[in-house]
Amino acid sequence: MFSNEIRKNQKFDILEKEYNILVDTELREEVSVMCNLSLGIEERAEARGEARGEARGEARGEARAEKRNNEKVVMNMYKKGYTTEQIAEIVELGEEEIEDIIKNNNR
Repeated sequence: MFSNEIRKNQKFDILEKEYNILVDTELREEVSVMCNLSLGIEERAEARGEARGEARGEARGEARAEKRNNEKVVMNMYKKGYTTEQIAEIVELGEEEIEDIIKNNNR
């Protein structure tokens, strides 16, 4: 009865034939309302999931942009002769991270 595979009219037939439940106009309307409620819930859940996914994607994009900017600043400072210690203090990253950025951008 709760399967999406069975059409509404088939469900009504099952109710009448197997369970001896009279399917009148009122029951049909109530079932229709119930189905519409579940569709509404599904649509809201879908919209909420999409919004969360978009927010996560934006956050990841912003994080990648920030990382690229940090790498650009690190490389500019390195090329101007700043030490890894000075760069780390200014951009608030660890010296090891600074060394990795320099190594990866000097290939």
